Amino acid sequence: MPEGGIFQNSSEVFVQGNIMLCSSSPMLQLPLCLASSRHRHTSRNLKIIGISVALVLVSLSCVAFIILKRSKRSKQSDRHSFTEMKNFSYADLVKATNGFSSDNLLGSGTYGSVYKGILDSEANGIVAIKVFNLDELGAPKSFVAECEAFRNTRHRNLVRVISACSTWDNKGNDFKALIIEYMANGTLESWIYSEMREPLSLDSRVTIAVDIAAALDYLHNRCMPPIVHCDLKPSNVLLDNAMGARLSDFGLAKFLPTHNSTSITSSTSLGGPRGSIGYIAPDELVFIKSMDFS
Repeated sequence: MPEGGIFQNSSEVFVQGNIMLCSSSPMLQLPLCLASSRHRHTSRNLKIIGISVALVLVSLSCVAFIILKRSKRSKQSDRHSFTEMKNFSYADLVKATNGFSSDNLLGSGTYGSVYKGILDSEANGIVAIKVFNLDELGAPKSFVAECEAFRNTRHRNLVRVISACSTWDNKGNDFKALIIEYMANGTLESWIYSEMREPLSLDSRVTIAVDIAAALDYLHNRCMPPIVHCDLKPSNVLLDNAMGARLSDFGLAKFLPTHNSTSITSSTSLGGPRGSIGYIAPDELVFIKSMDFS
């Protein structure tokens, strides 16, 4: 019971049915309150608060650990994606293409040729093998650029790389090739300009345009670092069995700095204006700088 106020000058105390009341003053003729009981109450509250804080900190630490572990695992899986791919030797590719026969030639470009091949290790057996012409200036850097681009990307509208081969041929010369997914319907260019194929329907044209836009949106805004293709043209758009579009050939790709980076636009391919005649982005010629719409 309190001691001050109206209780200070009390001459008589009568308490009935409150046997648990206590006071720190003998004047109230009540059992004395033990100071240790208050200390025990305070100590118990402090212990409860301490245990609660500790549990919260442990829970937050566990959540942070799980998030960091998942993030690290994701980065490691991306980083080691090429090292975990199947290994193919020069002899394997020679056998798959029947000695790089012209009968298996699908197309050729500035930096190399693409052959149709058969590898028993693949599900459907048929693959496309891009062999780089290393005598061409810029071809080795183009190979590195494509490997780097495919190592950092994964999207349904980008052509899937099965493996990369960097070795020597039977004459001891450097040999570099990419083994990629075979697209049965060829390139968009072969459908636009060939008189042997039926014209694309409006539905197919819209689907292809949407697929290409989805691929570019992913490259520019959803992968790290952002990538500018720099050579978007019908011959670099492949069509799968369902006439879905897959973007390919990243030999001229530029890797842009992230928002948190102050480094200059980086790339592993040649400098200067990039692209094919008739398809070079205007900003490449005017500013010598690639933008999202390049």
